[in-house]
Amino acid sequence: MLKNNIIAELKEKIRQNPNDIENYKNLANYYIGYEEVNNAMAVYKQILEIKKDDFQSLVNLGSIYFHKKEFIEAISCFNKAIDVNDSEYTPYYNLGNIYAEIDNFDAALKNYKKALELSQNNPDIYNSLGYLYRDIKQFDTAEAYFKKAIELSSDNPEYYANHANSLELLGKFNEAVESYKKACTIEENNPKYLLCLANAYTNLKDYKSALEYFEKTLKISPDYYSAWICASIAYYDNGDTEHAMQYLKHGIEISPDNISGYILLANILIEQKRYDEAMILYKTASKLTENNAK
Repeated sequence: MLKNNIIAELKEKIRQNPNDIENYKNLANYYIGYEEVNNAMAVYKQILEIKKDDFQSLVNLGSIYFHKKEFIEAISCFNKAIDVNDSEYTPYYNLGNIYAEIDNFDAALKNYKKALELSQNNPDIYNSLGYLYRDIKQFDTAEAYFKKAIELSSDNPEYYANHANSLELLGKFNEAVESYKKACTIEENNPKYLLCLANAYTNLKDYKSALEYFEKTLKISPDYYSAWICASIAYYDNGDTEHAMQYLKHGIEISPDNISGYILLANILIEQKRYDEAMILYKTASKLTENNAK
């Protein structure tokens, strides 16, 4: 009821002062707060009919188009925003995100670099550059950019996790563990970071530590399929086939449409010469693959 009253009040202000774009912006922001993006889009378009060079409305509308994956419209909005104000980093950064999304490395790099010129100590830009170089498998360069993001913002767990991942890709598992630990210290109940730390310990063959963090992950997020599967692998690698099979079976129970659990469990059954049981699982995985391809 309160929401509807506020919206009605804002619309009435617009009716009384149809050329005052601040009222439109307040209404659009209110819609965004309630994730009513289509209504927000309509309001931003109204603003741009009144003032076609309103920088923030162009950026906000472009951001909505980006999240809706309507990239041509998003690019158009951000380029118009640059025409209005080419000294603000935001539209260049958002263009970088779009071009990275569509795998246009050169255009993404160009726009990220321009954004960095305009906002030299912005950790998000360094983090995005890290993603960009990681995607093209230049892991040393990616690691350097993630490290710089951490230097600029040492309390962001995502930066540590990304840095750790790049270290893993470089085979630096001990360093990766330390960076994942920092992510988990900042956000101690994040199951994604805990799982990554557990997997990093598995890579080091430190199964005791790995299983400790798998259990922490599953305590927080008991339906986390990947955690059950990865824990089963750690148990198997540590010679505990019984627990490996139990965890795989539970993973299949909570996510019966996921193929990997069936295949891994079937592989163990083959080792145990339980061929008929294994074949049933392989056939199930094959059927799921066919269904997913349709």
